[in-house]
Amino acid sequence: MMAEFKFEPQQASSPKKLIILALVVILLLGGIALYVRYNPSTPRPSPSAVNVSGVMRAGDTNFEYYKKKIRIEDVKASLGINYNAARIAMIGGMILNDGDRKLDAIELHVTLYDMWGNLSKERTIFVVRPDGKFNQKPMDPLERRSFNISLEGMEYYWDPKEISIEITGLKYK
Repeated sequence: MMAEFKFEPQQASSPKKLIILALVVILLLGGIALYVRYNPSTPRPSPSAVNVSGVMRAGDTNFEYYKKKIRIEDVKASLGINYNAARIAMIGGMILNDGDRKLDAIELHVTLYDMWGNLSKERTIFVVRPDGKFNQKPMDPLERRSFNISLEGMEYYWDPKEISIEITGLKYK
């Protein structure tokens, strides 16, 4: 016995079906775009990865002069544990602009040591920067402002009493 197949020409798709298909595709693409945009696991630039133009560095005479007018005071460090059971160093303190100019950006280099004086971890970060993302305004003359820095993945023998903080970049008006 032989099977016989009959092919019938398909009818053209109705405009309703095409519109519904287009709407479903648009909704799917919109959902994917929203997921990527607002997903907390999407990497965001950290404050240490920010590039600020016009920052003066070591070797510039203006940097060396004005660096002496900025004081870092009341530095305290503590150890915390996050939800992933990772050890986090939390460093906080006060910055005093003892000069006569507004500061747009201040970059600090933080170095942490272990109990034997060996390098444990280091990080360079802007604690004052000229973007509006963190509602930071320039630091006025004689203004005092707090700063907080956190470093993840701290080793067990980290010594919170041995911290070195150095100003590595400045931008002022």
